[in-house]
Amino acid sequence: MQKFTVVLLSAVFVTLIIGSIQLASADHSLGGQGIFQDEQYVNYVSSVDSKYQIHLQVIVRNADDQLVSVTEVAHGNYIPHEITDYFFDKLLGKKEIITIDKMRYEKAQFIQTVTYCQTSTDNLADRWCRPGMQAYWSINYHLKSEEHGNEQGIVLIPVFHALTPDISLEEDDSFTLRWIILRDLPS
Repeated sequence: MQKFTVVLLSAVFVTLIIGSIQLASADHSLGGQGIFQDEQYVNYVSSVDSKYQIHLQVIVRNADDQLVSVTEVAHGNYIPHEITDYFFDKLLGKKEIITIDKMRYEKAQFIQTVTYCQTSTDNLADRWCRPGMQAYWSINYHLKSEEHGNEQGIVLIPVFHALTPDISLEEDDSFTLRWIILRDLPS
């Protein structure tokens, strides 16, 4: 239940909803090879030594635009499923080919700046729009599923996510998320 709560909170705080809705059936019966691990949890793998490399920088500024903090992580998690490749190919914008240590990668960048309290919905504003800590960041996707999600069968899945040390956020703080996601290119 705690993982579900974290996913739900990330949707409230940092939802980067990109793209259309796709259908997913009960793939949790595929033995860890699908999008869902079980009825409640998404199946993830680490980006360490994988085809995806994830880098996230979180820049926090106060209401006067003064720098409060900069936090970075050089790893994260993703869903080991074709939906991740689709998301990377179709929904993360223009790519560039780069070479690092004689390895070729496709590079996607995604940058979003949000004011902390703007991420709350009206009915949750009183509950969530107060000073707090944030450590979970994700790039999310709406997916249609018969077994998961809301009444319409829509579930928000974090395709890529990263954990940072706790970041303190005040009511009028803004944060900029700078995602760089690399995908290995065959030689």
